[in-house]
Amino acid sequence: MPPRPPEGVDGRLSRRVCSRLAICEACLDLAEDGVLQPSADQIAERAGVSRRSVFNHFRDLSELYDAVVEVGMQRCAPLLKKISEDEPVAERLEQFTEVRSTFLEATMPFTRSLTAQVLVGPAQEQAWRVSQGALHSHREEVERLFRRELTRGSSAQQLETAEALAAATSPLTWEVLRRSQGLSMRRARAVMKRTLAALLRDAGVEL
Repeated sequence: MPPRPPEGVDGRLSRRVCSRLAICEACLDLAEDGVLQPSADQIAERAGVSRRSVFNHFRDLSELYDAVVEVGMQRCAPLLKKISEDEPVAERLEQFTEVRSTFLEATMPFTRSLTAQVLVGPAQEQAWRVSQGALHSHREEVERLFRRELTRGSSAQQLETAEALAAATSPLTWEVLRRSQGLSMRRARAVMKRTLAALLRDAGVEL
């Protein structure tokens, strides 16, 4: 069933808001079920709306894709706990590994759906933009969290360390650990932590 109307929103606008939200939630739920490129019929059935409604509520695939991403980020936002950069580096490393691995595990279905769209989906341009935006935001978070440690060495070395830390904690790296290598979440998290620690030590950081 479509979600209940948001408080303070009435009538036709209320129904429209709820239908749009239901469609976005349906896309996310289908991705979690492994349906990486759902059809309009599948989306409509899961959302509890008509097939025609899917096209009536969004001007084009770009608008639908952006709306789905926004709802997806709202769904996963509680997992992105803020880590203080004032903590000792060993504590930051521990917390970052915990938070990042939990987030990546929860968003694995969305990562797979996004990858499928980038490769062969009808919304390739939108999927690529979203993918690049997410990677950029992650890179900024890595730089914020390990700012003190990334001041060591030459500019080129600092850049390489930041890029390596971001790559080691990227969605595709987690996908390789969990799916391709078949590691449990606990083992994959341990590998992530060991990799980050090795990169920081290589940059001259004492842990």
